[in-house]
Formats: sequence, C-alpha cells, structure tokens
Amino acid sequence: MGTRHHLPLVLVSLASLATPARADDAAPPKKPADKVYASKVRADRADTLRKASGSSTLITEEDIKRAQPDNAGEMLRRVPGIQVRQEDQTGFRLNIGVRGLSPTRSRLVLVEEDGVPVVVSPYGEPELYYTTPVERIRSIDVVKGSDVLRYGPQTVGAVIQLHTWDPTPTPTYYTAVTAGSQHFFETVARYSSTTQGGIGYVAEALYKRGDGFRRMGFQAADVMGKVRIPLSASGELGIKVGFHWDHVASTYTGLTDGLYAKDPRQNTVAPDDFQGTQRYELALTHEHRFGRNTTVRSVLYAYRMTLDFRTQDVDHQDGSVDYQRSYRDDDLFFRRTTSLRHRNYDVVGAGTQLEQRFSTGFVKHKLTLGARFTSDNARRKLSQGAQPTSTSGELLTDDTTNVFGLGAFIEDQISLTDWLLVTPAFRIEYSRSQKTTHRLLDPLDEQGPPKDVDLVGTSTAYGPLPGVSVVAGRPWLNAFTSLYRGYSAPRIGQAITPRGMDANLHAEHSVDWELGVRGRVRNVLSLEGDLFLISFDNQLVSNNPLTSGSKSEFVDGGKTQHFGAEATGQARIGRWLRLPVDIDVSGHYTFVHARFVGGSLQGGVSTNGKTLPYSPAHSAVAVLDVAHRIGVGAQIAFSYVGSQYADEVNTISPTGYGLVGRLPAYTTLDLGARYRNARTGIGVALSVKNVVNSVYISDRLPNGIFTAGFRELLGTLSWSSGS
Repeated sequence: MGTRHHLPLVLVSLASLATPARADDAAPPKKPADKVYASKVRADRADTLRKASGSSTLITEEDIKRAQPDNAGEMLRRVPGIQVRQEDQTGFRLNIGVRGLSPTRSRLVLVEEDGVPVVVSPYGEPELYYTTPVERIRSIDVVKGSDVLRYGPQTVGAVIQLHTWDPTPTPTYYTAVTAGSQHFFETVARYSSTTQGGIGYVAEALYKRGDGFRRMGFQAADVMGKVRIPLSASGELGIKVGFHWDHVASTYTGLTDGLYAKDPRQNTVAPDDFQGTQRYELALTHEHRFGRNTTVRSVLYAYRMTLDFRTQDVDHQDGSVDYQRSYRDDDLFFRRTTSLRHRNYDVVGAGTQLEQRFSTGFVKHKLTLGARFTSDNARRKLSQGAQPTSTSGELLTDDTTNVFGLGAFIEDQISLTDWLLVTPAFRIEYSRSQKTTHRLLDPLDEQGPPKDVDLVGTSTAYGPLPGVSVVAGRPWLNAFTSLYRGYSAPRIGQAITPRGMDANLHAEHSVDWELGVRGRVRNVLSLEGDLFLISFDNQLVSNNPLTSGSKSEFVDGGKTQHFGAEATGQARIGRWLRLPVDIDVSGHYTFVHARFVGGSLQGGVSTNGKTLPYSPAHSAVAVLDVAHRIGVGAQIAFSYVGSQYADEVNTISPTGYGLVGRLPAYTTLDLGARYRNARTGIGVALSVKNVVNSVYISDRLPNGIFTAGFRELLGTLSWSSGS
C-alpha cells in the first residue's frame, strides 16, 4: 500500500510509539511509576529471553542509576558486540560499531529516541553528529538479529532504542547539581505528574559546561517536554518537544606521532577549532487498541539540525607559505585560513503499524505490518575564513540535497507450540536522492576560484530484506538462531559526485547469521552466548572527490567477512545467598575476526585477508555492584579493548603524521559510590572515571592522534521523590 494511503491514518490515528512496542506496553500505567517500571523491566527481560530472535540487550533504569554515567556511550560499552569511540568528553558525538563494523559516525547502526531517528539525515547522511544526553534517557534497548527488520533504514549492525522519561501517575521530581574535574558543572531538573483528567506530562531541563581535557572546553543546554492525553479507554495521544544546543572545542586535527611521543596529555594543537549543534524536534504519537488482539500505532515527527564546524587549515609538509604557526619538527604547519562548514538538515517522517493477534487451529500468530516515509532535506556550505577565529568567509562550495525514502515490513511471530517460535519477516527499502550543486571548486584547477554552477544529479536505491528466526526451548533455557539480509544504500555524498553525476556505486548488502543459547536460574543467574557471521558482498571505502575529478567520496571496496562470538552473564549473589546486601556481578566478552575477502585499493595494494580498521579482536567488560536497603551502594566497572589497526593495509609502525599505525590495547577502571536517604529524598554520589589515569590512543581519525583515558572526578548532590 502506498504512503499516500497511510498518511491519513497517521494524522487521524497518530500512534504512540514509532517502533514496535512489546505486549506489556499496550496498556497505560495504572500504578505508581516506580512499581510500573519494575514490573515492566521484569516482563521485558522474560520476553527477551523467550522470544527475541537475536542477542538483544536491555539496559534498565536501575542499571543507569547505579552506573552514574557521563554519557550514553558509557552504558553502550557494556553491551556485547558494541564498540564505542568517543570524540569529546561530553559524549555528544559517539562513533558506534557492532561486531567489527566500522564505528565511524555510527553510519551502520540505527539510533532512535522514542522511535524518532537521532542521525542528521536517515537516508541522505545517516551519521551521528548528535547523541541524546544520558540525563534524558530512562532505558536503552539494543536490538540485534532479524528483529532489526522491524525498523529502518540503516540497520545492518543493530538498532539502538533510547527511551526518555515518561509521565508518572503521581507527582515526581528530580533535581541535581554535579561538579568535578576541569571545572565541570552540571545542573538538571525534571518534574512529571498526571492530572485528575488523566493528562500526563513530564518536563526536563539541563545545562552543563567544563574546561575539558587538553583545553577542549564545552557548553550544552537541553530541554525536553512530553504530554500524554487519553482520548478514550483504549487510546491516547502523545506530544513531545525538544531542544538541544552545544558548543564544543572539538577538532579534526590530532597529534602527530612525534607530538604524541613527547607528551600525550598536551593541549589541543588547534585551540580555535569548534563544533556546534542545534536541534529542534517535534513528535506526535497515537495508539489505539481495538479489543485485546488489535493495536494500531503511528507517529508523525519533524526535526531540524544545524551544524557548524570551524577547522584551521593545516599542512603536513612545508608549502613555503606564510604560516600562522608550525610544529616544524613534527610536520604540522597551520595556515592563517580556516574552513567553515555550515549545514542545515530538515527531516520530516511518518510511520504506522498494525499489530494483530490471531490463531489458525492450534497455531498462534502475532502479525505486525508497518510502513513509513521520510523526507530528508539538507543545505551544506563550505567557506574559507581569512583568520583562525573567523566566523564567515568566502563561499567555496554550496549544495542542496533532497532524499525521499520509503520502507515497509511484515513480520509474523508463529507459536507452533509453547516451546517453539518461528518468525519470518520481510522489509523493503526504497530511496530517491537528488543533489543540486550551486557552487564548487574546479577539481581540475586547484588554484582556480570557486565557480557558480547549476548541476543536478539523481540516484535511486532499492533493497529487499528477507529474514527468519527460530527460538526453541523454555523461558529458563532456550536456543535461538536468525538469518537475514542487511542493506545500506550509498549516502548522498557517495551516490552523486560534485559534478552531479550518478557514481553508480553498489549498495552495501550483507548476509547476517547468528546462533546462540541463553538461560537463567530463577532470578539470580542469567547466561547467554552466541556465534555470529556477517558477510558483505560490497563495503564502501573512502575516496577524495576533489582530487579524483568525476569520482565520488567513496568507491566500492569489495567483500568483507565478520566472524565471532559473544558471551554475557549476570549473577545476583546477594539474592542467591539471601544476604541483606545486593551483590551483583555482570560482564561480557566479545571476539570478532573482521577481514577483507579479496579486493584491493587504488594503486593495486591488496587488502585480501587484512583486518578491517577499528575492529578490535577482543573486548570485555566486568561490573561489580553492591547495594544495601538503607540506600548505600558502590560500583566497580572494568573494561578492556584489544589492539586495532587504523588503515586497510594494517600498517603497524607509525609513519609520523599520526594517520596510520596500530592502536595499542587499553583498559579502563571506573569507581562509584552513592547514598540516598529515602525519607528526605536527598542523595549524594561520587564517581571516578578512568581511575588509573592511563592515557591511550582512541583513534587516528580524521587527521591525527586523539587521546582518551584521563582521570575524572565527579560529585553529585540530588533531591528526588520516589525510589
């Protein structure tokens, strides 16, 4: 059915959640918020154990409270198969990879907040230049396996669902002030309740700032509000608004190998560079239940993102020009000019889905049908400023892109018996892109002035995605397997060249398989392990369009294969031994061998058998949390990430510029302590991130070495109602 037929249903029926909710989410809460959340977590965990087609993970409200995280990336690192590279101290721009897939800009992972995409442009530029502040987040779902076919687009690696705070039946408040290292300061306030007429609402605001490590300061403000309006006993309308602003002294220019060897803790070499983000969002949701077996959910959303980047122009060789400053012995020469990138993204989307439960004889079905459309519009400008601190300059390039995307899926959970569940699914994706270039630099004359042009290019992409999963066993012990096809269309910058030509790139197709087993002993022990294999028939690799003329930003790179294993477990020792203290131990381990299968780079350099960049073979996390009923608790979290390569040919020894060379393995250790007085609602917390204060190379992208691992002390004073 076409999107035009679905849109009236979206506007009239306006459902509650843009993404498939579990069955226990169907009824509005009737109990106090703390009890509702607790029962929901238990139901979700049991449902995941019994029915999920893959190794999905739920991070609960309790998990987040105990961890006292700086950002969402800190929690995602605790998920098997997930690798997180953080660009800045605030964690607003995370690079998320799954099972050896490239983490750069999280382009192969779909991240949504309450069912609305977080990326700047879901089809045209699926990159994570903004991540929801962790203060907004109540819980996180990480979906892997063929369950990802319910969502889209860009679900090759996984789907990460960030769930923000909901209205509560009774007045609930939370306010906190945090101070810490490098003059860090944050204040956050949240209030929620429900009126006598049944209208629920929640509002939250936060502000944070800090000098940052390596003289890379930041400021950020964030506001969110929700209203839920009951329309009848079986339906409700939701309205959500949000605003985010940040200004971060972030840069694309890192240290050279020589500078890193002299002092890995030294201040940034580009103190005038920054990245700034503004995001405005609006979402209307509606859900209606037609009896016990039929539910319709829909969403209509719109958001605008504005990105500003200032980066001082830099050379790695002396070009005999009048440089503002230089590190001559380390091959780093800063020009007096700066590059100014200004981008506006406007995204409008709508989706609807129907969930129907029925039986055919002794076989039970849960059939879900869904469709959505997305319209992405972007305006990108590149200017050159005359000074490192310029805020405007000569316009060099200017283009507009428009992408229209359609997606639809069907899934049927078939319960053949009470111990065997088979779920076939199918999704289809279609997108049409148009790029209009208004101004560009002549690729054949690097010294020539920019030219005003009117170049229009179009490109289309289409991908059918079938899949099937099988779960056999009981809730306390079962085996699962899934097989499905992954798909990622070329971004607009990949698909259409600066001269408006279709680059004829192939989409990225993959076959994804996993086989696992999971079990639990009462509510005190849970274990899960799985094997996985991802085979790409084509993966795109970087290419510079300004020096290659008619070619695109990326070129077809060929086949890759990702094989590995994951294991995770949790033991509630205190409950098991019936102690007066909760003692919880959890952890996970991931092994992945991600390599090129055949293929070569420009120049004939073979990549066959080489490991994919930024794909560590081994990673592990272990967490010990202790809590007493009087409100005292403490946590220790240890993580290990194995060595990685920075380029496709697996260069081991650095070459000087900081761009290539193996990244050594590293470990981190976080400590935290907390106390909350239930009678007064006053709480205090102290956390130490990266206790050992061992600085390591986090990446060599895009232009040099970037470091992490600095020790950070944070203290929080809070006041709240509820548990």
